[in-house]
Amino acid sequence: MATAELPDTRDRVIDAAVAAILEEGFYRASSNKIARRAGVSWGVIQYYFGTREQLMLAVVHRSAEGLLDALDHAIITGDTFRARLESLADTIWSHYRRPEFLAAAQIILNLSHDPTTADGTVAELSRLNSRVGRKWQRLVDQVVEPSRQQPGLSGALFEILRGVAIGAELADACPGVRRTRAAGRDPEREVLVLALTSLFAPNEPTGET
Repeated sequence: MATAELPDTRDRVIDAAVAAILEEGFYRASSNKIARRAGVSWGVIQYYFGTREQLMLAVVHRSAEGLLDALDHAIITGDTFRARLESLADTIWSHYRRPEFLAAAQIILNLSHDPTTADGTVAELSRLNSRVGRKWQRLVDQVVEPSRQQPGLSGALFEILRGVAIGAELADACPGVRRTRAAGRDPEREVLVLALTSLFAPNEPTGET
């Protein structure tokens, strides 16, 4: 019975940590507040994670594993650059266009810059980032022939697409500026895809008038 309860309790605590960070911010989401949200004691959190830092790392881990899984299962389709870029953007939007990512982002920023963060935690954050980079490159190679890629193209596409997705999510999170989106499509994304198509495939018909 204890074995069956283990993943449920662990996931419940991680869910509570995400909710606390989204509602109160990284520093206000104390261990005790997270424990109360999860309906457990701080001792239970210590049992599963050891420290608050390790709990925060577990939140990042779950987020990163979700992205890695999305990259693994992404399918790049299309006979044109624009169509393939849309497939690439879909992968980014499926992960970064979610409130849960904003919690992971706060953790990454704080753990990366806090001088008291354990070296092992910093190393693990770096390792996760490297894994994402390798899987992302595989997808970019399906959008743009490797022989046609300028140095740094893969990273630039990642930062540009991720930046717009996160920016849209942040805009939705700000009080009083929540936007109405049709079927999850962001107008900024449409403009970005069109602009990148014009840059990388200037002779390709865009369908725009």
